[in-house]
Amino acid sequence: MKTLLKFTKNVMTAFVFAGLAMSCSSGLQQLNKGNFDEAIENSVERLQQKPEHTKALSVLKEAYPLAVADHKRAIRIYENLQEPFRWERALAEYQQLNRIYEMVSRSPVAMRAVGLPQNYAHEAEIARQLAADERYQAGISALNHKENRLAAKDAVGQFQRVNELIPNYKGANQKVEEAFQYATHRVLIEPIYDVFRLSQNEYDVLQAAFNREIFRSKAPSPFVRYYTTNMIRQESLPQNDVVKFALVSLSSPSINVNKTVEHFTKQVKTGTKKLNDSTQTDVFETVKGTITTFQKSIVINGTMEMRVLDYKSNNLITEEARNETFTWNDTWKTFEGDPRALDGKTCPPRHASGSIEPTPYTLFSSLSNQFANYYQERLKKAYRNM
Repeated sequence: MKTLLKFTKNVMTAFVFAGLAMSCSSGLQQLNKGNFDEAIENSVERLQQKPEHTKALSVLKEAYPLAVADHKRAIRIYENLQEPFRWERALAEYQQLNRIYEMVSRSPVAMRAVGLPQNYAHEAEIARQLAADERYQAGISALNHKENRLAAKDAVGQFQRVNELIPNYKGANQKVEEAFQYATHRVLIEPIYDVFRLSQNEYDVLQAAFNREIFRSKAPSPFVRYYTTNMIRQESLPQNDVVKFALVSLSSPSINVNKTVEHFTKQVKTGTKKLNDSTQTDVFETVKGTITTFQKSIVINGTMEMRVLDYKSNNLITEEARNETFTWNDTWKTFEGDPRALDGKTCPPRHASGSIEPTPYTLFSSLSNQFANYYQERLKKAYRNM
């Protein structure tokens, strides 16, 4: 037992040293590649495990001043750039300097190796303010052209970025809401036009299917909103598109029944009889049976049209006709004759019946769902990049 424990301890120790050696090697590799931040991180991790690790100390002493100088040089470049959003780049560099500060500060050994690290929290906060203000001004500039939906959409993005930098900087939340109103592409979905003249119940089923699929599904884009005619009366902002649906054809349910018949015949022993010489022989009887398989289908189909028009000009943008078919299927079997003829095969009931047949109303409801699902997907595809 002692031998086993000693062996296990030796193996674990070997793994630890192998890990330290690999990590140190990784830190040196990062240093040689010019990845100074990663070299510092690897070295600090090694020193937390083994404070006297000489190679990790050596890598840290060399990588730390190089990393600080590298980030400061990048900051000077960004601060002097005449490009949009330069302060966000400078902020990222300050944040990385603070990350180095935190790594080194957590390790007394690392601080003794490189000295007291500098905290750049104040500088980072100044850069954050400048970055937020730069984004805010870009948002205001875009919002000045809010009648252009793309400009308003850009304003939304700018103010959202402001909020990421400093929540509700200069009332950015209100600006986001204002820009969203003008960035939204509004689509009026008109009630279905019934060319076919359905019953009121059928029309209600069809309209309910479209309302459920289109209005209860997630919008294809944050900048797209669907409206009913009732909703449009409460909206003062301009609409963009009008979508018109029409049921233009509908078949009556078509019923088709096919049947296949299987015949079975078998000789069945019914007893024995004596012959004239007093010997016995088996007596057989021929038994017969029939399995009939019924396959019934009820089919209904129809055609709907979708037309998308410009709300202001009423010009046609696109149109599409879609034919859908719904098929209800049922299969059942019946048996006539002597079950012994089946020779072990499962015998269906003598008078089996199929499932409960759908009513014409139920068939039309299923067809309506297919239409609604298809057109909901078509609208999603058309508007997902708006």
